[in-house]
Amino acid sequence: MSLIYFNDIQEKESKIPIITDKILVDLVNSIQVNDDLISFRQKRGLFGQFFDSLTGPDRKRQLATDKNVNIAMQSFHDLVLDISNNLNVSNNAIITIEEKLIETRQAIRNHRQEINLLTDIVNQLQYKVEDHEHRILKLEQRVYRTEVQHRIEDAIAAWQSKRTYQGFHWAIQVAFVTREIVDYALGDYERLITKGKDSQLRQSISDRILATDNTIPDHHFPLTNLLNLSYSETSQENQELAGYLLEVESISEQRLGKTLYLFTLGKTLELAQLPKQQQPQNLAQTAFELCRNYPNVMIYPTTSKREFVERIVNETANDRLNLITLV
Repeated sequence: MSLIYFNDIQEKESKIPIITDKILVDLVNSIQVNDDLISFRQKRGLFGQFFDSLTGPDRKRQLATDKNVNIAMQSFHDLVLDISNNLNVSNNAIITIEEKLIETRQAIRNHRQEINLLTDIVNQLQYKVEDHEHRILKLEQRVYRTEVQHRIEDAIAAWQSKRTYQGFHWAIQVAFVTREIVDYALGDYERLITKGKDSQLRQSISDRILATDNTIPDHHFPLTNLLNLSYSETSQENQELAGYLLEVESISEQRLGKTLYLFTLGKTLELAQLPKQQQPQNLAQTAFELCRNYPNVMIYPTTSKREFVERIVNETANDRLNLITLV
């Protein structure tokens, strides 16, 4: 577009008439001749003037002066006409340039509107892309959640059908199946997806575990009674295995404060591995007192079936997630 405007200006310039040298030379020569004639007449004496009037040169000089004046006036007239034509052409060129500038300004405005429109379209597309990404993420989370739920169901179904964790007391089985669920299903889901902000699956796990046993009473009972049953109704060989898997000897005080039930259960099984003469009279009570004696620890002597399961599930999930975070 700029090249077209430049060509138009060049075309206008080509129409401007050029002031010829002849016009200027004629004008200058006429002025000089008139000056000379006037000067000559002023310098002539009375005798010279009288002689010129008789011989006629004065008349000739007057005619020459008039002729030069006419020529000068004609040259000046031509010069004025040329200048006027030049001004007209210049005005036309200015008008054309002004029109082109107006067209350019309008084109810039149109381009700006187009750019704004494209910007709006880009913003709309970006919003739609983000919306689709959000929907895809939600869909992936739902698929992942469904997969996690299937894994939870598989683990509980295998335990409920007595294919896993047999030979252990119910309390120990709860700890084992909960660890399996957390390690192979719940842990990654909470760490990557819910960021610890969704406890629905934990509650679902607790409900499913509670539904698998009818022998433990639903009302409150001493926690130590359940812990004593956990080792007394488990074979010696399985006691050693359970004590190894629930090892609490090297647990830090920070972890102990968040895993009270797991610590007490593991400590009871650990005390059961001592020689008979070194075992305390009440293993569970001793484990309970050891737990309660740690600073900043609050554990209650009574519990219920639901409270025990929910505490085991939450303590296991929190502990395993913290261990993963530390690594």
